[in-house]
Amino acid sequence: MKELRVILLGDLVNMDFLKSVSIKDAYEILKNFSIRTEIECISIEDAYNRVIAHDIISKEDVPYFSRSLVDGYALMAKDTYGAKETSPRFVKVIGEVKIGETTDIKISDGECVKVSTGSMIPEGADGVIMQEYTREMLDTIEITKVIHRGENICFKGDDIKNNEVVIEMGKRLDFFDMGILASLGISKIDVYKKPKVSIISTGDEIIDINEHPKPGQIRDINRFVIKGLLTREGFVVRFSGIAKDNLKEIKEKIVLAMDSDIILISGGSSKGERDYIVEALDKLEGEIIFHGINIKPGKPTILARLKDKPVFGLPGHPASCTIVALRILLPFLKKMEGEKSFLPQSAYMGILTTNVPSSLGIEEYVEITAEKRFDKIFITPIFTKSSLISTFTKAKGYIIVPEDKEGLEKDEIVEVYTF
Repeated sequence: MKELRVILLGDLVNMDFLKSVSIKDAYEILKNFSIRTEIECISIEDAYNRVIAHDIISKEDVPYFSRSLVDGYALMAKDTYGAKETSPRFVKVIGEVKIGETTDIKISDGECVKVSTGSMIPEGADGVIMQEYTREMLDTIEITKVIHRGENICFKGDDIKNNEVVIEMGKRLDFFDMGILASLGISKIDVYKKPKVSIISTGDEIIDINEHPKPGQIRDINRFVIKGLLTREGFVVRFSGIAKDNLKEIKEKIVLAMDSDIILISGGSSKGERDYIVEALDKLEGEIIFHGINIKPGKPTILARLKDKPVFGLPGHPASCTIVALRILLPFLKKMEGEKSFLPQSAYMGILTTNVPSSLGIEEYVEITAEKRFDKIFITPIFTKSSLISTFTKAKGYIIVPEDKEGLEKDEIVEVYTF
C-alpha cells in the first residue's frame, strides 16, 4: 500500500501507515488536536455532569448575612471569659431572633440575644454560646463555658465571597457544583455541547446479534461495549451499520456518518490485505495522524482527520477495543466536550500478589481483581487474551505496566484504574 500523508503534532512527515507512536506521544496528539467546540445555554436542572463553558463568578456574598450555627445566645465573646461551672458569668437577654427574621437589635457589653440554628446574628455579637452551656434566669442567663470570637457563627461571605471565581471553565459539574450554582441563584448556565458519535462496525465475519453465527462468524460485540461506555458518560451515540471488508461499503458508511462530530470504526485496523479503513480514508482525502500505538492490548489503533472531524479506527478484538475506548477514546471525547482534565486518573492503590511479566517498550494494561484484607488492598492480575470479553465482568479494574519496565514484581504498590 502506498504511503499516506501523516500529521504528527502539527508537522507533516512521511511514514508508512503502520508507524506506531508511544502512548505519551498519543496523548500529546490528543491534547493538540484542533477541535471546534460549541456552547449551549441550559437549565441547571440538566447541568449535572456537563462541562462549564465560562468561569462562574459570584455576584454576592454567601451567606449574605452572618448566621448562627447552633441554638443558643449571640453575644460578645469577651463576656464569657472566665466562665465555668463553679463560677458562671451572667448576661442579660434583650431579645430573640427567629429563623427567617431580620433584626436591627444592637448588642452591647453584658447583653445577648436568643437565636436558633440559621438565625441572623445581631450587630455587635461576635460569638454564640450553645444553649447546653447556659441556664435561664428570668431575663438573664448563666454562662458556664468560655467561647472565642467567631465561635458558632458563619459570617457573611465565609462560604463564598463577592467576585470570587467559584467554578472554573472546563470543569465537569458534580452535585456540589450544583449546590454552589443554586446558592448563587444561577438557574441557567453555558456549557459545551456534547459531541454526537457514530459507530461503524466492519468485517466480513461480523454479523448482527440477532443472527446465529456460522463457522468463521462472530456477533457484533464492540458496538454495544462502546455504546454502553459512552452512553454512561452521557454522549449521544448512533449506530451507522455493519460494513463488510469492502472499500465501497466502508466509504459509504463513513460518508453517511459525516453528520456526526466524531466517527468510530470498529475492526479492520490491523495490518493485512483486508484493511480497507486506511484506504477508504485516503480516498475521501482524510489525513492519518497515527496508525498504531505501542500499547498492549490495543496497538492497531488509528486516529485520522476527515474534513476537520476526528475518526478513530478501533481494534477488532473486544478486550483491545475496550482498553482503547477507556484509555484513548473516552479522554478524547471529554476533550471535545471542553473538559480541562480529561486524561485517565487512577482510583486507588494496592499491593500486587504476584509478578506481572511484560515487554520493554510497550505500555501494557492488565485486568485485575481486588480484595481487602487486614486494612490493605491486594491486587491479583487476570492474565487473559485480547479476543475475550467475559473477563471484564470479573475484573475490578486494571493496572498499567509502564513502557520502560519489563514487568511488575510481587508486593509492589500499584495504581488501579477502574472501568
